[in-house]
Amino acid sequence: MLDIKFIRENVEVVKKSAIGKGFDINFLDELLRLDKDRRTLLGEIETLNAERKKNTDKEKGKEIKELLGKKETEFRLISEKFDDLMLRVPNLSADDVKIGSPEKNEVIKTVGEIPKFNFKPKDHVEIGQLTDILDIERGTKVAQSGFYYIKNDGVFLEQALINFAIHKLVKKGFTVLITPNVAKEKNVVGCGYQARSEKERQIYHIEGEDLDLIGTAEITLVGLHTDEIIDGEKLPIKYAGISSCYRTEAGSYGKDVRGILRVHEFRKVEMVVFCKPEDDLKIHNELLAIEEELWQELEISYQVIKMASGDLGSAAARKYDIEAWMPSQNKYREVTSTSSTTDFQTRRLNIRTKIDGQNIFPYTLNGTVFALGRAMIAIMENYQKEDGSFEIPKVLKDFVGKKVIEIKK
Repeated sequence: MLDIKFIRENVEVVKKSAIGKGFDINFLDELLRLDKDRRTLLGEIETLNAERKKNTDKEKGKEIKELLGKKETEFRLISEKFDDLMLRVPNLSADDVKIGSPEKNEVIKTVGEIPKFNFKPKDHVEIGQLTDILDIERGTKVAQSGFYYIKNDGVFLEQALINFAIHKLVKKGFTVLITPNVAKEKNVVGCGYQARSEKERQIYHIEGEDLDLIGTAEITLVGLHTDEIIDGEKLPIKYAGISSCYRTEAGSYGKDVRGILRVHEFRKVEMVVFCKPEDDLKIHNELLAIEEELWQELEISYQVIKMASGDLGSAAARKYDIEAWMPSQNKYREVTSTSSTTDFQTRRLNIRTKIDGQNIFPYTLNGTVFALGRAMIAIMENYQKEDGSFEIPKVLKDFVGKKVIEIKK
């Protein structure tokens, strides 16, 4: 959430940034009108309360009380509309972000060598069937398209990725948690998951409950400190969360329908950091460096993309994606992202800290460690052998307990 005082004083800046992100900002004039009415009413209520305290006349006191009740009701109704519109204002893009559509996304680094095969590479679906570690057909039968089973050595591979990641993160000062897979609507909205349209919201709601299935542990990790005051001396606070994630993938009909690249349910390891505002860029670079370190140790070629404003979403001020090489598609595909959300989330969730005697809103940043399904795809395809078996990356061999996942005969 932006500060309303900032919005008042920087209307054109807010409009330009929102339009650059692709958000409809036509309601901004109404928001400012409601803000003015709200402040006027608040002044009138304070005046009436003061008169009521001074007044000793019974009849006059009754008149003031009735008028005060009307003003308070009016204030409450206006405040509800005001709060709703405030939640629709997206965060500002950082100054170093290019304004424009995703076509302006910039490749800032490419690392590692693309593997060369002396055979036509198979895709992860065929490899998964040959090694009997994926069962997509039965996942569809039991649930629906977009759900799948991981089996046999595939289970060990997914767990290996989790263990590899959390051991590294603990050494880097992260507290590791397995989080709930649901969150109250307040926390979902508080983290900025209000898309440009309801169709794009991508979140499953639990009917009859004030709960949504989370699309990322970012929601449950930031929500840890909702309505709390964090000790400023403890910043930065670093969390790594393991969770299942659920996304409706509305609007993605026909995209990546084969396999497990784009699914409704997957597991993920996610980083969230609370920090001082002045440490924002430093921490963001650290999160990106951790993501890069993991992919370098997996020895899989990747590229780093700095996202233009049109690809940032509501909460992010700056965002980097890592795309790993996918041999079957002969291109790089997104496997991680890391974003700075400045104080956008902490304002919405009333998370404060005291630094140098001042109450401020700390900054939050997030970063994917592994979206486990996508990491498995990259390993299966980059390490494949001609018969459909695939090698295990060196850093995972001890966790998996073998060097090669063989085909089932």
